[in-house]
Amino acid sequence: MDRPVKLKDLADELDLAVSTVARALAGSTRIGKATTERVHAEAKRRGYVADESARAMRRGTASLVGFVAPDLQNEFYATAARAVSMHCQQRGLQLVLAVTNDDPASELHHVRSLYSSRVTGIVLIPGVGMLRETGKLLAAVPHVQLVRENAALGSDWFGIADEEAMRLGVAHLVELGHRRIGYIGSSLSMSTGAKRLDGFRRALREHGLDADSAVAEVGGCAAEFGHAAMARILKLRKRPTGIVTAGARLSAGAYDCAREQGVAIPADLSFVGFSDAPAQRWWGDGLTTIGLPVEDIATAAMDCLLRRADQRDSARPERPMHVMHRPVLIRRGSTAAPPGPKSAAASSAA
Repeated sequence: MDRPVKLKDLADELDLAVSTVARALAGSTRIGKATTERVHAEAKRRGYVADESARAMRRGTASLVGFVAPDLQNEFYATAARAVSMHCQQRGLQLVLAVTNDDPASELHHVRSLYSSRVTGIVLIPGVGMLRETGKLLAAVPHVQLVRENAALGSDWFGIADEEAMRLGVAHLVELGHRRIGYIGSSLSMSTGAKRLDGFRRALREHGLDADSAVAEVGGCAAEFGHAAMARILKLRKRPTGIVTAGARLSAGAYDCAREQGVAIPADLSFVGFSDAPAQRWWGDGLTTIGLPVEDIATAAMDCLLRRADQRDSARPERPMHVMHRPVLIRRGSTAAPPGPKSAAASSAA
């Protein structure tokens, strides 16, 4: 087997210094255009592949960016990962995906591995119950938080206006005439879970509704929790006429449960989803949902991360950024006016 082509081989072939070849391949402006073109042409002809480990040792970091997420089944997280991947490709970086399943030990393992690999930076969706050691490692690596926020890290955060998202859903249902509105959300131990529930309750009060007695199922992020939460709601003697969900996978599970139990959406129950996966446009007559500017959020986070990476040796870094992007309500066929007295009585008896 032929050995890999090295910088010295290119330099000998072109009768140039090794340092000149290296600078030309790195895009240095100190090397003339004609020489740079010759070097790139020869590198392509010979099939030269840069030794990233050696490059990392020279500059102290590798051309790697870590994306650490609780899961990639969540459409929001998957879309964000794709956007970050495209951003890395444009910058000549390689993306490393790590899934924690919201397990603190797994999160520590992935962050430690990325730290050891001298990554350029990390895009992090923090898990629940982050370990202290994980926080210490992150403090030594340029990183940004996405969607969820662990305030103890004191680092840059990019996400959505969670309370505003819930206000949009509630206001839409109230506008249609609903007065009994329920909620399905994630764990209150997460920043997003707490803020979205607070936003839901505040919105009810703003519209003169009783927030304290409103049905609110909270506790998980998975579709299975959404399914179980909807099942409990449907068993209530006086169940809501409209539901607002606060997570993409929660929406999927709750919607499936309602359809499995023969609930007509929106005739029996109006349903407001969360996020806007392509498939949601084809659920029944389409899902009314809270749309999120995922790609804009991920792009802004990556711009900040790479700027932080460039500043990592700066004596006076900038203050952490806290950027909220506004959600939008996408109206489709899963919401309508609440059922009339006869239909409502039938639903209550069910």
